[in-house]
Amino acid sequence: MFLLLVSTDAAINGHTFEYEDPDTGDTLFCALCPPGTYVSSPCTHTLDTVCLPCPEEHFTQFWNFLPMCLYCSNICEGNRIVKEQCSATHNRVCECKEGYYWQDDFCIEHTQCPPGMGAKIIGNTQRNTECKRCPSGTFSAETSSSSQCIKHTDCGTLYVIHPGRTWHDSICTSCDNLTIADSRGLNMLRDVLPGFFTNQNRIFLPPKLSKLKRFVHLLCKDCRPWLLSLNTRAPLLQYIAEWIEKAPTHQLKALPKMLQRSGLRNTADKVQDMVTRIEEKVSVCLNIYN
Repeated sequence: MFLLLVSTDAAINGHTFEYEDPDTGDTLFCALCPPGTYVSSPCTHTLDTVCLPCPEEHFTQFWNFLPMCLYCSNICEGNRIVKEQCSATHNRVCECKEGYYWQDDFCIEHTQCPPGMGAKIIGNTQRNTECKRCPSGTFSAETSSSSQCIKHTDCGTLYVIHPGRTWHDSICTSCDNLTIADSRGLNMLRDVLPGFFTNQNRIFLPPKLSKLKRFVHLLCKDCRPWLLSLNTRAPLLQYIAEWIEKAPTHQLKALPKMLQRSGLRNTADKVQDMVTRIEEKVSVCLNIYN
């Protein structure tokens, strides 16, 4: 067994403890035990303090006169991970896992900046993310706690099909893409419409749930039982995004009329503007080729 006798060196450095000998009642100045050990036997008139090393999962961090080591009581679980393992000289140290920060004794998830907003300050284990609205000429297209606003693409000599907004990049294309016979550029609506519907709901005056349900019912005639059970917009927006991804181009072109029939006139006008802009660019390109 490892024994550590602590005497003159500890005393010279001031590491002593005033101790009353239980047998004689005398006051003794016993040497303290160094970090990583504890007092196995206190000093007497004739013997120095005897220190023993801390057992596994126990520690003492400072010079001490403790009769036993402290248990490594910090348990890193849930959203906390081990930063430093328990050792003879310190307790286990926990920190929040990636994506979380420490506040009021809890690890709290970083704020998620929605599309149109970027991280002004990226969070770490000690502070939350701070979001800011993307300034003019920049965008953020995702929900993220770390993505920052980036500049819109400069389309250069390409056609701008949809100008950049705070929540999406500029959409550029060439005449070659616009004159593909089976789509006439309308496939480009798949790149912008899902985010457009989501951000119409988030940034602008959200459409009434009943009108949104009516619109989805036009897209899916067999969805009525499912629609009757819904009381939130998120599943409807998800269905619309999936429909846009798979719909043939002639149905994409018909979206403004379907939105009008659903009472979503403002949204219909904006989608019609997108379709018209594409058709105008297609016409220009066809004239160039002819």
